[in-house]
Amino acid sequence: MPRHRRRTLAALLTVGALVTATVASSPATANPPTRTADTFVEREGTTLTLQGEPFRFAGTNLYWLDENVGGVDHPTYFRINDALKTARIMNATVVRSHTLGTSLGCAPCIQPEPGEFNEDAFAPIDYAIARARVYGLRLIVPLTDQWDYYHGGYTTMAKWLGLEDPKDFYTDPRATAAYKEYSWQVLNHRNPYTGLRYKDDPTVMSWELGNELNGMTRDWVDEMGAYLGKLAPRQLISAGRQQGVDAATLASPEVDIVDVHYYPSSAVTMTADAARFTGRGKVYLAGEHGSDSLTAADALILADDPNVTGGLSCSLFGHADDHGYVQHDDGFTLHYPGDTAAMRTDVLANAALARMIGGQRRLPALPVTPPLITSITKRSGINEIAWRGTAGAHTYRVQRSVRGAHGPWTTLTTTPVGDNDTPWLDATTPQTQASYRVSALDRSGRTLATSAPLGAGPSQDAEMDTLQSWARMSAHSDSLQRAPEGDGVRIAPRPRATAHAAWKVERPEAFTARFATRADSALPTTEVTQNGTTWKQVKPVRSTTGGTTTLRIEPPRDTAGVRLAWAAASHPAPLTDLTLVREAASVATAAPGAFRQNPGEGATGVPLAWTASENAAHYAVVLSTNADLSDPVIDVTGLRTTSYRPHVNLRPNTTYHLRVTAVNGAGSRSAENAPLSFTTGALTVDDFEGYPDGAALSAAYSRNPGGGPVALSLDSQHADGEGHALRAAHDPGTPGYSGIVRTLPTAQDWGGARNLRLLARPDGTEGRSLTFQFVAAGIYWEKGVPLTGTDNRTVNVPLADFTNPPWATKGSLDLTHITQLSFYFNVQAGTTWIDSITATD
Repeated sequence: MPRHRRRTLAALLTVGALVTATVASSPATANPPTRTADTFVEREGTTLTLQGEPFRFAGTNLYWLDENVGGVDHPTYFRINDALKTARIMNATVVRSHTLGTSLGCAPCIQPEPGEFNEDAFAPIDYAIARARVYGLRLIVPLTDQWDYYHGGYTTMAKWLGLEDPKDFYTDPRATAAYKEYSWQVLNHRNPYTGLRYKDDPTVMSWELGNELNGMTRDWVDEMGAYLGKLAPRQLISAGRQQGVDAATLASPEVDIVDVHYYPSSAVTMTADAARFTGRGKVYLAGEHGSDSLTAADALILADDPNVTGGLSCSLFGHADDHGYVQHDDGFTLHYPGDTAAMRTDVLANAALARMIGGQRRLPALPVTPPLITSITKRSGINEIAWRGTAGAHTYRVQRSVRGAHGPWTTLTTTPVGDNDTPWLDATTPQTQASYRVSALDRSGRTLATSAPLGAGPSQDAEMDTLQSWARMSAHSDSLQRAPEGDGVRIAPRPRATAHAAWKVERPEAFTARFATRADSALPTTEVTQNGTTWKQVKPVRSTTGGTTTLRIEPPRDTAGVRLAWAAASHPAPLTDLTLVREAASVATAAPGAFRQNPGEGATGVPLAWTASENAAHYAVVLSTNADLSDPVIDVTGLRTTSYRPHVNLRPNTTYHLRVTAVNGAGSRSAENAPLSFTTGALTVDDFEGYPDGAALSAAYSRNPGGGPVALSLDSQHADGEGHALRAAHDPGTPGYSGIVRTLPTAQDWGGARNLRLLARPDGTEGRSLTFQFVAAGIYWEKGVPLTGTDNRTVNVPLADFTNPPWATKGSLDLTHITQLSFYFNVQAGTTWIDSITATD
């Protein structure tokens, strides 16, 4: 491995270096496209170039860019923008998206029916391509799909044509004509944001014949590749199958890039395929690889191989429109910066590959979208705050003001919170008007952007309609149109059309709508209804600042709905923002109800638990080794479940004192049996009762192949008087030792223990000793003890006495992540029984 590459990897393994996209410090409009955006990626033999320089890349699949997870519909403008920016933040320069080019057989599709094309379906595609162009991203766009999903594919066309075997799609002249007609419509569509037809936009690096097409024939690949190549001569043609290498694609002179998919990721297989492809004169692309199986070492191998032009993980999802992330259940979902420790590792590995393989290419700075507080909702009188997240944010800070939207502000989150922590509960909610704001923070804790404030009174809920979809409206006119504007959208009827938009408003208090206005803009009227059918116009309080006009009404208490109604006008004022404040649904008029806490004896390794308290908003937990609960080891509040797994390790064989308190907006109540005392038990490492036979035991405890032979069996002559024990017949032989090694199926946490204890019985052979060894947080530790006599004995070894073996990496002892346990039988041959291994006080 070249020395300079080792230095590069060392630098990249520094977390901050893995995420390198430049993020602007304010939510200003993105920089104009650079000259590079007007330049096509070109093929030179087995490589790609951009402006005469080698172009290698890594990125991700955003297959859903023309579909909303959860239903057949277009994605919101926010989701498109957020995901593209997130890809850039992970150093991506290329994104692959099925649904930008494959959209057949559904009402909102490009081609709903044979011969019918829907121009409205191009709106989110236009926006996605335009945003990708602004952010310096290139796109790979499949034009059909092997799979008959919501967005259609080649089987959709086959059904329309009445083909009995869908594979006849590749040979039937009518199918050939249908595919060409569809492709012509897509490639010749003109994007209103860029003014370019798709076939003339350098943002589209490659048109892919289809996603994972398994039945392609050589004739079909040649004909379609030539057709698309002639239609879009400056863009590249790619193709590939679901698994392995497609022979027709590899042989066809009309295909520039051969696309192969890998589940799981395999750097060894990828580099072997890359060598084969370049040997046949093709550009190699790993068009999909499992996002959860790429390691930093894999990234280094792929980046070091010049035959590997690109690799795209599958797949990235961004923030949801209201709070948290868009969830997906395919097992390969990536969220930035990651929901779990494992996903965070995956994110960093994929970002490292993109950084290494793509080099230091300059890309436009990214604008920061401020977080958006979408609701303040009472939970038994306690405020829950939900916010829409920000691309590039690592954590968030929540602040509160009791003096209005201009502060001063008090920080509530002493430890920053993440996207999965929203809705976030303000455990100290005051019984006054409270305003909140949320700041997005980078990995260093620096503020990227701060939300506009949102407030609610002591008996109020507040809700923001982001207007990204029609979901929160109870009714709307078909004449209403949505268009992106900055970080949000604007909604207005088509010119000279009437329109309305209505919202249900149970328990109404205030309805505030903001509009982008100019001198000749026509504002809608505000109307209310009691029965949902008869509407009555009401006069709003109107104010104008700059180009924004606000209409605010306080509907009567018997109001069931509020409506905005636009009359026909040349310039209808677009709605940009809507807030509804209503009487809170969940208030507290009395303290929480009675409940009990019940951790039980021997509580090590299980959550602390309690019964539910009626009308509780949240719970507080105090745990201490002192009966008066002083110097607590746990003191947490804001818990919304009836159990809590301690974030610190409870010491085995130790008495603890617990108090759980239920809290709501009217007061608090401690558990009836608080404080409760309980004693933790020892942590069982292995008691040998879970193995059905000796074969299962031998499979769990494998012999160290460098030592002498060991024969294992389950013995009923158990050392602890119950069940079974491990019996090891061992012979150190020439190596001087024999040993058994068990990799734990799940890492164990010994963090609260002080000793490793077990029962052992030697066979009386003189000069015998036993060495314990374990791996803690990746570092080896060991301790040897003598074994004499023939009686059962308790062997107790202080964990503080364990040291690193002379041959092992040195480090500090971290007992919270034990992954391996070994025993070594030294000096003399013989038999040893082992039983009841525990980590204890």
